[in-house]
Amino acid sequence: MYLEKRITIFVGAFGSGKTEIALNYVQTLATQHKKVTIADLDIVSPYFRSRDVTEKLMAQGIEVVAPPRELVQADLPVIVPRIQGAFDDPELNVVVDVGGDDIGATALGRFSDQLKLLPHELLLVVNTCRPFTRDVPSIEKMLTTIEKATHLKVTGLVANANLGSETTPEIVQSGLNIIMTAVEKIGIPVVGAGVREDLVEAVGDLGVPIFPITITLLPPWYKAPVATRDRRRVMAAQAALTDQLQKQ
Repeated sequence: MYLEKRITIFVGAFGSGKTEIALNYVQTLATQHKKVTIADLDIVSPYFRSRDVTEKLMAQGIEVVAPPRELVQADLPVIVPRIQGAFDDPELNVVVDVGGDDIGATALGRFSDQLKLLPHELLLVVNTCRPFTRDVPSIEKMLTTIEKATHLKVTGLVANANLGSETTPEIVQSGLNIIMTAVEKIGIPVVGAGVREDLVEAVGDLGVPIFPITITLLPPWYKAPVATRDRRRVMAAQAALTDQLQKQ
């Protein structure tokens, strides 16, 4: 998945996977020797934010626009000036990770007048395995509320049907089928499908560009991913880690 517009904004419901998509996309741009910045506009969720991997991104030459460490929980005004400057820099590719749902998307609305004058993509990441975008009517509703909150028009959809480590090729295909049905009604194209990198070969040709996803963000309760389809084993691993931390 490659987009020609200089500014790429990812929005979506909680659990859509938009932050992973944004992180993977900005790192892909960096490998192409582009001057890139990722702006973390998530002022809603305390978990799974772009700012949580700042050091890793900076090591790749990626600028991270987010509140400084001592103000990491601060509201949007802390970073507004730099974001405005990044949007106006014609040599800079900007990726924006916006907070979940319309509440988080409201933060983007304050930049709407500026963005309307600049080349940008506003992409709605859709995970049909989540309740707020599980079917065509809910996808339509999410799109409408996002557009109302941002004062901008969604230009494309990113299919990202997944259940984390339990994702199968069938889940990916089923989710894409629902999204393609929604596309027929709303008239907005699917620009790509996020697929966990180890599933890309099994998924095969989806009829839309595939964007291989490397998992970057881990849940706060463990330090390494647990590769399993058994929830009981996951819970046991979490309990063991908690017990270990309590003994330290």
